[in-house]
Amino acid sequence: MPKVLIFGATPSQGGIETFVLNICKVMQGLADIYLYNFSNQPLAYDDIFTKKYNIKILDVVTPNSRLGHFTRKAQYKNFFKENRFDIVHINANSPSNYDFAAAAIKTGAKVIYHSHNDNAESFVINKNSQTIIHYVRKFQKKRLAKLNIFKVAVSDNAAKWMFEKPKGTTILPNGVDFENNKFSVQKRQEGRKKLNINNDDKVLIVASRLTSQKNFPKILNIANNAIERKIIQKVIIVGDGEEKNNIIEDINHFSTFVQQNVVLLGAQQDMQRWYSVADFLLMPSLYEGLPYSILEAQASGLKCVVSEAVPEQAVINNNLVTFNNVNASDKAWANQLNEKISSVEERYRAYYIAEKSKYSLLNFSKNILRLYEK
Repeated sequence: MPKVLIFGATPSQGGIETFVLNICKVMQGLADIYLYNFSNQPLAYDDIFTKKYNIKILDVVTPNSRLGHFTRKAQYKNFFKENRFDIVHINANSPSNYDFAAAAIKTGAKVIYHSHNDNAESFVINKNSQTIIHYVRKFQKKRLAKLNIFKVAVSDNAAKWMFEKPKGTTILPNGVDFENNKFSVQKRQEGRKKLNINNDDKVLIVASRLTSQKNFPKILNIANNAIERKIIQKVIIVGDGEEKNNIIEDINHFSTFVQQNVVLLGAQQDMQRWYSVADFLLMPSLYEGLPYSILEAQASGLKCVVSEAVPEQAVINNNLVTFNNVNASDKAWANQLNEKISSVEERYRAYYIAEKSKYSLLNFSKNILRLYEK
């Protein structure tokens, strides 16, 4: 079996972590898979990786500082002196991991550089650092362009953002386990009972990593507007991340009535439950690659109100997705949540539409096998 190293997973649940989880599910028994953990914390889905899929996790902590950007080159070199792989699959939101790719190539590994976003928010020193970041990314892209890599991206936008010359990039649709996200009446009832939500209340869900990319100040202002005007009765936020404390602080500035109807659930394993509980999904992102939560929500029959940063490739059911300009007023966004919710029959039907899409796990399995065979 080929020996495969997968790089890019972190301790937070997000698109890359879900993607890596799906690779491990597909390649179980077909490859000897290792995950590179550069964090000092366990990876998201750690137990599933190790216990269910028998994946080996290599803990190689990279210093989380500006100095780490320089010392890690030596770290990567030493790592690949001691470890050899047939395939190294780098999953990234920026070109900053070109040095990891270069170190892997020197050992004779086939390297896949996989773009998962159409921008990057890392390397932010302060609000005035945009010019510096621009030149750093430009430098990194030039270095990446000189390497003999297989260029892969989740969408056209992600390919254009990552690669200096995107021509020849393989667009690999994310694979989604729609079976675990389809609508469930039972889980809707159980979840609503747990949060004391009435049967006829309209519920809005935000399901994402808690980062600045997701535009949480906008999310909270829309939620505040929708609750105050009784368009929505409850807002549930699923996820974790560095913006959590800022989000809590912003919520505390709202009226007591609004505060009582915004619930921070943190990271959750059973997303089927919370998609089933909700009626709408909100995503006014500043930029996106191909967000899993939009695909999962459509499989559950949720109405999705999203920014134009979400690529049209993410639409698998035209009846469920509404695009808005991110700069439109909070009231205009809230008004989009005032439409009729999907019926139970429509929500069940949405799963079968999703299963026929290019994002099904069956299609994903074929694409991953084809990619690794190349």
